[in-house]
Amino acid sequence: MNRNQRRADEKRSDDAHMQAIAENYDRARVAQEAGDLAAAAQLYRKVIALWPTHAAARDRLGFVYLQQGKADKAAEQYAELVRAVPQVLMQFDRVLGTIALLAPELANALGKPVPDDVLASSAFRAIAANQYLRAVLESTPVVDLALERWLTGVRAAMLKAALAGAKADDVTLALAASLAQQCFINEYVFSLDETEAGEAERLAAEIDAALAKDANVASFTLAALGMYRGLHTLPHGDALAARRIAPPVAAVVTQQVIEPMRERELRATIPQLTPISDGVTAAVRAQYEQSPYPRWVRLGVPPLPLRVLDDYIRQMLPAASFRPTGAREALDVLVAGCGTGRHALDVAQGYQGAHVLAVDISLSSLAAAKRHTPPHLAGRIEFAQADILALGGLERRFDLINSTGVLHHMERALDGWRELIKLLKPDGLMQVGLYSTYARRDVVAARGMIAARGLAPTPEGIRALREDLIREGRPHDFMRLNDFFTVSECRDLLFHVHERRFTIPEIKAFLDGNGLNFVGFEFAPQAHRHHHDVFARNGWAANDIDRWDAYERAEPQTFAGMYIFWVQKK
Repeated sequence: MNRNQRRADEKRSDDAHMQAIAENYDRARVAQEAGDLAAAAQLYRKVIALWPTHAAARDRLGFVYLQQGKADKAAEQYAELVRAVPQVLMQFDRVLGTIALLAPELANALGKPVPDDVLASSAFRAIAANQYLRAVLESTPVVDLALERWLTGVRAAMLKAALAGAKADDVTLALAASLAQQCFINEYVFSLDETEAGEAERLAAEIDAALAKDANVASFTLAALGMYRGLHTLPHGDALAARRIAPPVAAVVTQQVIEPMRERELRATIPQLTPISDGVTAAVRAQYEQSPYPRWVRLGVPPLPLRVLDDYIRQMLPAASFRPTGAREALDVLVAGCGTGRHALDVAQGYQGAHVLAVDISLSSLAAAKRHTPPHLAGRIEFAQADILALGGLERRFDLINSTGVLHHMERALDGWRELIKLLKPDGLMQVGLYSTYARRDVVAARGMIAARGLAPTPEGIRALREDLIREGRPHDFMRLNDFFTVSECRDLLFHVHERRFTIPEIKAFLDGNGLNFVGFEFAPQAHRHHHDVFARNGWAANDIDRWDAYERAEPQTFAGMYIFWVQKK
């Protein structure tokens, strides 16, 4: 059998597989809508057996179990959905809605003071037993202040219980382990008073003394400490890597001891492509060495079929005017400022034929990115330390360059952008993200508050600012952003050592002067539909950058995260 015949056979096999998935899924939906829940559940399970990361089938199967009154089985499916398809966590409002359906006791507890005896209540046990809640806590920062407050109260109760030598049952231990993982993910952003901090330090001293003597340490005690500091920060914390730990807490040790050890090892394996500048660049690098950005746990599943760059632009921006790059079998990509690697890895696994060079100035961020890289992507992505201002000397040229959320932290942002343009192939595409002057007004005001109060860009200073803002009671727009809910991301959002903001006319002037054509702005799907519906109703062209300027002036929060847009080299 020659290569073409083998490919044809593989394609027929793939087509039959996908057809079976589609047929079973359609039949399951029909059965569900007809009220035949048993048949629907059976067919959704068939779909999942054929395609374990089929998000819609798993989501619908969870809902079918809810309709059948099988809350435990529903929670199990939703938990598997979170682990298999972590993209679903980006819609945290939906996550909260699902938690409320599965754990009404938690919905009733939110917004109320957490009682001192919370761990003894039947409501707590029902909440702690919920697999979905635990999976969420282990997978993403909690992006809801009411839930954050409840978890903060539970954490304090668990600390007191651990100091008193209490033994936790399996349900309480499981939630304790999940909460410890959550606190490590958000970098201990929860509110903490001096008394509680002192108690946590006392617990840390007791545990470290036991580790130094190779004495036993109760699993619940380890989980309780993991809610307040990473276990790897203990002088003898690395000893935990060799111990046999109860399964729920073993995951905490993996997260807080073994993975940090691995990242320390990986730092030495990362090549340096360019020197790193002094001044602002060195200060920005120091921030990200201390606070790698962004925080994430699991890589999402790739789209099926894999994206072809030209087709993706046509689909995402159907009114865009651009020249096809022609890159189909192979796609050379540069991610300039990759941070901890989430976007770079999404690109490597999401685009057909992608080969990615991902660079950053922070070794801490790059080490985290390499640790997160699954074996099947290791040959398609390379990480290196580099300064964007010195990248123009690379001989390699790219079909696609991504630099989102990076240039505005450079002292000479436009010079850095020009260096990246040098690396684009003719007709190459670039995805850029820059802060908006209009959308950042609230942030600028908060930065003024930080300066006036003398708050340092430390975990203590960040927690103090968050407490002040929460007590103030005014819902600042940035308090709804995910970045508000972890230490490093809040530091990036409000305490950054350097940021520059832009307007659309400034961006247009740069594009006109540097041989770039504007292709279009990119939004999350719901916002994209809203903005483009407004443009369509008014007969405006979606790629009219001047019209977007007027639109933003009327709607200053249009680009609340940042301007994210595509341009093409002339």
